[in-house]
Amino acid sequence: MTANELSDVCDIPKSTLYRKLELLSSAALVRKWDTINPGGGRVTHYERSFNDVMISLDDTGEFSVNIERLSQSTDERLADIWTMMGDEI
Repeated sequence: MTANELSDVCDIPKSTLYRKLELLSSAALVRKWDTINPGGGRVTHYERSFNDVMISLDDTGEFSVNIERLSQSTDERLADIWTMMGDEI
């Protein structure tokens, strides 16, 4: 979905949505990619990058998080690495 679509579905302001998308992206829970808009400019799309998240709490109060990732092609993994490198600069 695009940010506009997500903002409508989630019923939250775009500024809040972009902050949350940035956090999810930095945690590698959301992938983003751009497409060229036929009317000009580009459109960024967002997609979850996991199948399942399991949060466990043991008897001592310690918790763990297990993330089941989607399988990715080599091109998709390289694109994700390239995006993360760009975020670091």
